[in-house]
Amino acid sequence: MKNKTKTICMIILAIITWFGVILQFYISTAKNLTQGHSVAWSFQHILSYFTIQNNILVALALTLMVLAPASAWGRFFSKRSTLTAIALYITIVCLVYQIILRPQHTFTGLFKLSDEILHSVVPPLFVLFWLLLVPKAGLPWGRAFSWLIYPLCYLVYILIRGAIWGDYPYSFLDRNHISYQQILINSAGLLFVFLGLGLLFITIDRLVKKTPAL
Repeated sequence: MKNKTKTICMIILAIITWFGVILQFYISTAKNLTQGHSVAWSFQHILSYFTIQNNILVALALTLMVLAPASAWGRFFSKRSTLTAIALYITIVCLVYQIILRPQHTFTGLFKLSDEILHSVVPPLFVLFWLLLVPKAGLPWGRAFSWLIYPLCYLVYILIRGAIWGDYPYSFLDRNHISYQQILINSAGLLFVFLGLGLLFITIDRLVKKTPAL
């Protein structure tokens, strides 16, 4: 019964997440085409968003855990450390949007639907899934530092990509409007938040009584 409950929760959340991601690709690509961009340009532009990357991670992890749990990728995404890292990243997606980005945007229609799913629905649901259905057994503190590798690589990628094409996905990383010094300050602040929240997730993992896999 416990395994069935966990599977049902993963299926529902995977469907919600895939719906949000696919809808975002569809409406954004359609909009970009009307502005003279190619499908290829649109896809790479959409994939440059940390939000999209991590919602795809959520969807992939849940899908592979359900459909191919014995595969190499299924086992990788089933690891407690992997799921905790994804929970951390998707939490950052939610917090940065709600605190920094929401006041900067006004969406309507399908754009608003997709926006809310990816920023306000999936993140808390996945964190709840992690909290209630992922077994806890005491992650090492050093994981919080290793989890910084991905956002650091993302930052380098965004700055190189932006320097080449002049296109930045987020205002706090946009060299067209702010200096590199400010970008570094913003990035350092975000990395500090990543580290702090990573340590918080590990603290929760270590405090929660060890539970059997559900």
